[in-house]
Amino acid sequence: MKTAPALSRRHQEDLLSAIKTICRIFWGPDPDDCAAMKAGSFFLPFENLKPAITGDFADPLQKIKAFPEDFGDADLLCRQLAETFVRLFINAKGGIQAPLYQSCYEYENAPLMGASAVKMKNRFESSGLTLAETITEPPDHLCIEMEYLYFLLDKSGSRPKGSVLYEAGSFAAGTMLPWVSVFAGRLQQETACRFYPLASRLLVLILDWVAGFGSGKLWERN
Repeated sequence: MKTAPALSRRHQEDLLSAIKTICRIFWGPDPDDCAAMKAGSFFLPFENLKPAITGDFADPLQKIKAFPEDFGDADLLCRQLAETFVRLFINAKGGIQAPLYQSCYEYENAPLMGASAVKMKNRFESSGLTLAETITEPPDHLCIEMEYLYFLLDKSGSRPKGSVLYEAGSFAAGTMLPWVSVFAGRLQQETACRFYPLASRLLVLILDWVAGFGSGKLWERN
């Protein structure tokens, strides 16, 4: 089996920071995060990854960085994002089109806590992990799966190598990309507020890059 070489320390740090940022986005808007968006620092982890991912990454990144410019202050931005988050992911007339849970993508009208949630729970247990008591979401919530990906990429210390990258890449490719791609595709129908469609596009591109570690792609050491 072909194995990817070590990921550079710089790109490892940038990738882990980008995963944290994605989780902050899809856990819902926060006043401090919105202030960082207005200040221009919130999207820096994505900017740092841009040279590594290249391709289509620059376009959604440029657009999401410009999104806060349409709002006079961070409070207005936070209110807009909060209203949109509720409408897209919590409660909407006619139902939620893009749920944040993998189980909902197993088949049409699939409920929460399906086979995907059970598999994620088993992954946590086999890795010696437990969800914090403050987390009430099912284990196949998008952000919880991203945090598990963070764990896989971070668990080998300062320089993740072959088998660790393969495990993270396989999880991104086999578990996350199939449903997250559908999730992001559904979000592209949202026209009133483009923030979350753009964020989901960045998410797919990052997962696609990480999936390359599982396919044995070779990455330069930087």
